[in-house]
Amino acid sequence: MHGIADQPNPSSATLAHRLGLLRGRDVRPASPDSDIAQRIARLKLLATEARPSTPRGDGRLPGETIAPGLVLIERKLGALQALKLRLDLPETLLPDWHEHNPVPRERLLFFDTETSGLNGGAGLKVFMLGVLRWRDGWTLKQYILSDPDGEGALVEAWLAEVSDQPVLVSYNGKRFDIPALATLERLHGESSGAAEFAHWDLLYPVRRRFRKVWPNCRLQTAERLLLNKHRVDDMPGSEAPRAWRDFLRFGHTHALLEIARHNRSDLESLIALLRQIGTHGPWTLP
Repeated sequence: MHGIADQPNPSSATLAHRLGLLRGRDVRPASPDSDIAQRIARLKLLATEARPSTPRGDGRLPGETIAPGLVLIERKLGALQALKLRLDLPETLLPDWHEHNPVPRERLLFFDTETSGLNGGAGLKVFMLGVLRWRDGWTLKQYILSDPDGEGALVEAWLAEVSDQPVLVSYNGKRFDIPALATLERLHGESSGAAEFAHWDLLYPVRRRFRKVWPNCRLQTAERLLLNKHRVDDMPGSEAPRAWRDFLRFGHTHALLEIARHNRSDLESLIALLRQIGTHGPWTLP
């Protein structure tokens, strides 16, 4: 039998609860469920505190807005600079995998895309397109979607770049970049026919030569082991989706511009690889 002192006092419990609420805390006995909820809340708070307090960038990209939602960053590298950086190529090229006439370097179009994911499908968005061509030196153009509504303009830019049916040069472009661009074209009722162009996908000769020697045949592996190129502070392409999302949501430009630098480095590596394997045989493409 319990005395009065053993019984809880409802009024005092209610008062303590009210005082706790006034002080900003709940003094009700913790249950397992409430304990878990508190842990989740603390984790969310820590995650929020770990985010930068101020945006990294003000949402403005360098370059020129050439259409609503599409920015063009253009850079030029003169012939003398290209020679010093070992990014020069012969005036004409005829690698052993090309069965036709020699190709003037002006006919080559080096290209690389950055996308909203690493898998294909209709949901994949190309948000950055880098193209590189020789015009008395190298001219680099990087088209960046500053708004998803600029997709149509990006398609038009790609169609203009390949309107003269250049010889394409890429690394895994046959299986990734060209299908991604073709999907974008179809969504906007266009077709460049680029899948039918002559295409020097440098992954294939590298893979055929080194797949039993190297741990893998990724581009950066080829850079290190074939070109002795070591990237410093390079943001990997796997970070591209997050960089673009952060730009669209928060106006953060820092990571997106780092992806543009990564894209530019990829294109420069294509020149160096072609310089190496396009003039030293035997190399074969499927």
